[in-house]
Amino acid sequence: MGQIAPDQGASLRPSLDFARPWDSITLARFLRQLPTGITVLHDAGDRPLRWVEPSDIDDPTPYLVDHELILTSGFPLVEHAADAAKVRQFVARLVDANVSALGFGLDPYFSAVPPTVIDACRELDLPLWQIPSSLPFAAIGLAFAKLMEADNARLLRENAEANRHLMRCVGSEHPEQEIVTVLAHRAKAAVQLLDQSGRLRHYAAPTGIQPAQGQELETLLAQASAAQGAKLVVGESAGHHHLAFPIRPTATSGARVPPLLGVLQLSFTHQPGAAEHNLMSTALGLLEVVARQRVLGSVAPAQLATALLLDGTESMDAGAMELFNSSLGGALRRAPRVVVTIPRAQSTAQDPSHALTRLRSLLDTKLVLHSGGRFAAITRSEPNQELLDRIEAAGYLAAFSRPVDPVHGEGQGVSLAADLRELAGQARGLVPRLLDEGRSLSADQLPQSFSALLPQEASRQLAAHLLGNLLQLPAKRRDLYLQVLRAWLDANGSWDATAAAIDVHRNSVRRHIASISEILDMDLSRAEVRYELFLALRFLP
Repeated sequence: MGQIAPDQGASLRPSLDFARPWDSITLARFLRQLPTGITVLHDAGDRPLRWVEPSDIDDPTPYLVDHELILTSGFPLVEHAADAAKVRQFVARLVDANVSALGFGLDPYFSAVPPTVIDACRELDLPLWQIPSSLPFAAIGLAFAKLMEADNARLLRENAEANRHLMRCVGSEHPEQEIVTVLAHRAKAAVQLLDQSGRLRHYAAPTGIQPAQGQELETLLAQASAAQGAKLVVGESAGHHHLAFPIRPTATSGARVPPLLGVLQLSFTHQPGAAEHNLMSTALGLLEVVARQRVLGSVAPAQLATALLLDGTESMDAGAMELFNSSLGGALRRAPRVVVTIPRAQSTAQDPSHALTRLRSLLDTKLVLHSGGRFAAITRSEPNQELLDRIEAAGYLAAFSRPVDPVHGEGQGVSLAADLRELAGQARGLVPRLLDEGRSLSADQLPQSFSALLPQEASRQLAAHLLGNLLQLPAKRRDLYLQVLRAWLDANGSWDATAAAIDVHRNSVRRHIASISEILDMDLSRAEVRYELFLALRFLP
């Protein structure tokens, strides 16, 4: 895709200090995955590898992130390969950009890596690989993508297995202790569960990991318990990373900070990454459900069953299926679906228990969950206009998912449980648009696209805001820039395709896109920026 060069005076580089599935990929590991023929001309030790980037521009560093393998055919050095000073400057820029290694491809410009490049890499300690002409750069990029995909699949499997273990804890005789034990083992952390007064209730830790203690623990607890309702408190000492999560019931919109049910505290000897945060999030949600049942007594068995169905149970056996079917009204031939309901803006507040009873009657189901001011239900009722009118007359707006896929059948507990979780996300995804339009919605009536889920009025307002500087231009220039931007985004940044689509010279397209980037004060080389503008143009009146 076409790139807009960043400000050459900018010194800030993108921050990538977060864990990702492929953080375990290093130069040595990647080299083992590549075909034979690559020669390591300088080995400066194993280094992390985040990306592979082919580049033949004089200075690629403004476009790089940390720990990339840069592949070059040597084109930037063709005219001064013998000039040791200029070659050293080229390599030094790569080192300053924290590049992990330089891959130098043979042919069409060089039959061997110039000695000046080898000397500069040795002097500046940058790993240097010689890439044979028989190995295309694209093959190296594909090999890296496959390695990332394998790591990502492994992480997903490990997360799924760990989450299943945590879910099973809920049904044990001592669920909180079981959750703490499994979390400590899977996350490799010292885990403490404390009550709202700071007294230790349950504890588990692998050998060699110490929990937060004394004044350090008191400070964490004080910050986590503060009335401002912090969601996470972080501390660090003696090589340990300490995290503390307050356990609170989900707050309703506009309500005061909900009461503290306890604190989950974890201590690591390493910086926790994505996998650990996934486990902590699951454990925190389960502990909240169990704590509300234990401390507040506010979760009825039917609500707990609904929460587990929509948020995590892995399967239902024959007995569970029988209970499930007996909890739903309507004919068995009707496939169940998930409904999320919220109070209408103009309706008066109702007691949750009264609203729960009312919705169970309207939707002909016992499986209704109240959480965070919303209600989630599993029902066989179809979202016809009569039912929607009755729900709205009761003071609620409803978002109906599509029904469970009939090809799975209701006798297959594993498929049904997975489908219900997916449909719960589908119904929740309609809520922003439901709030925007002020009417009940059914996924059956909407096209299956991301834009269909977006609130229409809010999206139009955001589009006008994002494109505001363009829209304020004189009409002729405004219309030209909007036409060029639409065509360029539709052509995925291809200068030639854009030029052909709107009958404008490719150099004019480049100039217009550069002007648009400056007017909007946006970096159009970033995918997320282009995506936002792509959607904005479609919502623009």
